[in-house]
Amino acid sequence: MNTPAGRVVVVGVDGSPAAHAAAVWAAALAARTRTPLRVVHALPEPLYLMTEVAVMGQGPAIAQHRKAGANILGEASAAVRLRFPNLEVHTDLVPGPTAPALAVWGATAKMIVLGAGEPRAVGALAAAIALAGRVTCPVTVCRGQPWMLPDRRPVVVGVDPTGSSAAAVLSAFEFAHLFEAPVIAAHAWSPRHAAGNVTIPFLVDWDALAESTRAVLAAQLAEATRRYPDVAVTEVVEPIPPARLITDRATNAQLVVVGSHGRGRLAGTILGSVSRHLLHHGPCPIMIHRARHRGTV
Repeated sequence: MNTPAGRVVVVGVDGSPAAHAAAVWAAALAARTRTPLRVVHALPEPLYLMTEVAVMGQGPAIAQHRKAGANILGEASAAVRLRFPNLEVHTDLVPGPTAPALAVWGATAKMIVLGAGEPRAVGALAAAIALAGRVTCPVTVCRGQPWMLPDRRPVVVGVDPTGSSAAAVLSAFEFAHLFEAPVIAAHAWSPRHAAGNVTIPFLVDWDALAESTRAVLAAQLAEATRRYPDVAVTEVVEPIPPARLITDRATNAQLVVVGSHGRGRLAGTILGSVSRHLLHHGPCPIMIHRARHRGTV
């Protein structure tokens, strides 16, 4: 396996239509950012857990898997070059499983991309969660129709008032800037106090509370709007569950961007219901950010 070097966009492929679509989507981003694309296929993990004797006896099977993997890489790279003939494209056939295989590029990649199509959506979810806990770059899972490439449709970003979504907000705005798209900044709030799950008293100035929430949202967007003044922004504040709000707004979107609070091996546990719901049911690609990551796409 080649040693990772330089800033690249990395995409994992498994031969599925969803993975081919993810490769072309990743190529569109690489082309727009003038970044090389690295197409990676992870071979089945059991091939690399056998004893030496077993491996000797399974030589033809291993060769068959490697040949199939090479074909998968060839088909994906051919699809990319057909649309982006001037893009620098590299391919890698590596030992599995997928998450650690792709995580090798986690410190140098601008983004790591996966495809999620039935019945592989569960596998893509597991890989995305594992990757989000291992890498410092954004992880994007492509859902939706294969012909949906980056364009001028809106980019939806979920905004957390704690500031953990700061990197997600910046990447959403940068992506929108690159493709001349607007941003929909969505913040959901609840009429319950988080600590005790106690309903806010009836005698509350709801208009004032909503206005205060909008002010918090505007503060979370301040840095991104300063960096990308050309990006049109629609601020959405609603007292409904975050998963519902973001899913509703994603119907006509090209990308959803969300942040995560996780650190280390526990990162997957904090992706929570919103990210999991989007990974399973989202109509478009979803980009997941580590909270500590301050870079952009």
